[in-house]
Amino acid sequence: MVEYKKKEQVLDKVFAALADHSRRQMLARLRKGSLSISELAEPFAMSFAGVAKHIEVLTEAQLVRKVRAQEDGRSYRLELQNQTLAEASDWIRYHQEFWTNKLASLEVFLEEKADERPSSKSRKRN
Repeated sequence: MVEYKKKEQVLDKVFAALADHSRRQMLARLRKGSLSISELAEPFAMSFAGVAKHIEVLTEAQLVRKVRAQEDGRSYRLELQNQTLAEASDWIRYHQEFWTNKLASLEVFLEEKADERPSSKSRKRN
């Protein structure tokens, strides 16, 4: 049960992180490879503190991780963490299939019920 709650909390953070346009753009930029914080911040019209806050949200959601740069060992590079995004995609896919199947079953049920009713043409009129 604890493991399930932990996964649910991470999923909540993932969807909250993805709700922001700037964070989605940052993730898109990181698809091409790791970037330093300043490289990631470059195209955004926001303060370094604003970018850092977005990175913190992405890191807490386990969508991004900070890795020490090999060049100097002091600075960080940011990388995508695909596992968390894959788990969110799996959750969406599962629920999409569930509701698609439920709606298909409902459609079949309604069609069967409609076929069982006598048509208005076959009823006698007084």
